Amino acid sequence: MSEKLLEEHETLVVEMANIYLDNMQLELGKKYSKNSHEVNANLSDAQYMELRDRHDISNGDFSDLYEMFRHLKPTEHLQQVLDAFGASGGSVEIEPVYDEDSQRLNVSIGFSIKEKTLERIEGLSPLEDVVLRMNAMLQVEKVLANTDPDDLPSF
Repeated sequence: MSEKLLEEHETLVVEMANIYLDNMQLELGKKYSKNSHEVNANLSDAQYMELRDRHDISNGDFSDLYEMFRHLKPTEHLQQVLDAFGASGGSVEIEPVYDEDSQRLNVSIGFSIKEKTLERIEGLSPLEDVVLRMNAMLQVEKVLANTDPDDLPSF
């Protein structure tokens, strides 16, 4: 049931993920500015209801879908693609950049192979691409959590 629900509503899940990632950048900006900040990138009630209504999905299904989204893990396919990318000389770089004006920590992922820079790795589904970006942000959050509060990371 859960896989079927995710497949049926992949567009919604990707849109949900993009809102979540946007929230995460704001939360990471707060964490970067104040190390004691607890990161919470969950959808606000307004974001939750707007998505649910726009996609005309029942509250129960949306709730189930949101819960599944919050627990998404890298798929075996994603891991295989990343392993193959690395084995062929590719590298993945996570670049966090703090924006003073918006107080966001923008996190981008760069891919390079054989002196070429790529925007994305071919063969990943939109959902796998989202999971990759979510994991990058979680790694940045871990770095921020383990940083001395008096010594900000230099990004």
